[in-house]
Amino acid sequence: MSKKAIIAIIISAIVVIGGGTAAYFLLKPAEVKEDVVYVDPHANEAKSILTGQWMDKAIAAQRPIAVMNENDKTNQPLFGLNHAGVIYECPVEGSYTRLMPIYDNNIANDMKIGNVRSCRPYYVFLAHEFDAIYVNWGQSIYAKDLLLSNYIDNISGVLEPALDTVVFYTTNDHPSPNNKYTNRDLILKGVAQKGYRTLLEENHKSKFTFAEDDQPNMLAVEGATDCAVIKPYFFFNLPWFEYDATTQKYKRFQFKGPMLDGVDNSQIEVDNVIFQNVDSHDLEVGDTAGSPYIEVQTMGSGTGKYFTKGKMIDITWVRKDENDVAKYYDPQGNEIVMNQGKTWVCLTENKYVSKNKYYATIEEFNAAK
Repeated sequence: MSKKAIIAIIISAIVVIGGGTAAYFLLKPAEVKEDVVYVDPHANEAKSILTGQWMDKAIAAQRPIAVMNENDKTNQPLFGLNHAGVIYECPVEGSYTRLMPIYDNNIANDMKIGNVRSCRPYYVFLAHEFDAIYVNWGQSIYAKDLLLSNYIDNISGVLEPALDTVVFYTTNDHPSPNNKYTNRDLILKGVAQKGYRTLLEENHKSKFTFAEDDQPNMLAVEGATDCAVIKPYFFFNLPWFEYDATTQKYKRFQFKGPMLDGVDNSQIEVDNVIFQNVDSHDLEVGDTAGSPYIEVQTMGSGTGKYFTKGKMIDITWVRKDENDVAKYYDPQGNEIVMNQGKTWVCLTENKYVSKNKYYATIEEFNAAK
């Protein structure tokens, strides 16, 4: 076969193949592209102002509920603490502390809360930071005018006897007056009777800034140190927190043993602990036992500590006035980013701050006992 014939055959083959390929693509059915539909996993949800965790949007928009608790040894266990988003512990007269758990409105209607005890003015200022409805049974002489003012919406069993039988009930498990309890359903009946606003203020300033879902704050910052045990100075209940590396939470202890929630006998545990160091002084009038009431300063500025994920850092706090919220800042001046979950805030008096103790390991704590 001549060279020209071979070339002609090759050219013909190329033409045939090329034509066939072109025909394939021309005649091939068009691919149908499926639209990818994004499903928002948090549709109709919003984050709690207490915990930073997702919940039903309608619930997240409702005002939290702050309840005063006595913290005497004879009144244990308290009920509902593991269901609170934020818990405040502050000193009161006689070296005792009282607690103020603050609840989102997603708690069970009939869950027992309490005991419910009397008000001290500084707890009112703390509850106001969350636009919370404040629930108490009794009050010091210094708190009466504040409760009767328009500063906070409160449900006060002693000040308003008509609310007592609506919102509170009495048990036989503790001696009076430490046997008053309530629940969400009863509190909301009191809210309706008082005609209080049920939704958060539209311009409510958030107290906490929380980490994003997939970006926990491991406190990997300059100045952070290991802290497995936190021990505030509180003289009467002698509390401490132990870090559980498995759950990444701090477990609460006091009165020489685990602190339990009477709802299900589970140990109290939290994701964040804050020490807010504050000025304080004795007042002229005392309680029925003769101990002077104290005034604790919740406005102004000061120092403190932030604990999470087994670490701690120094912080500063600033609250301009009674209508502001306290903000917390790290040593670099950045607002601290809280981990999502429960937070326990101890207001520790500046005159006793040196008695607070911190241990890098549980073994170190046990050796120091």
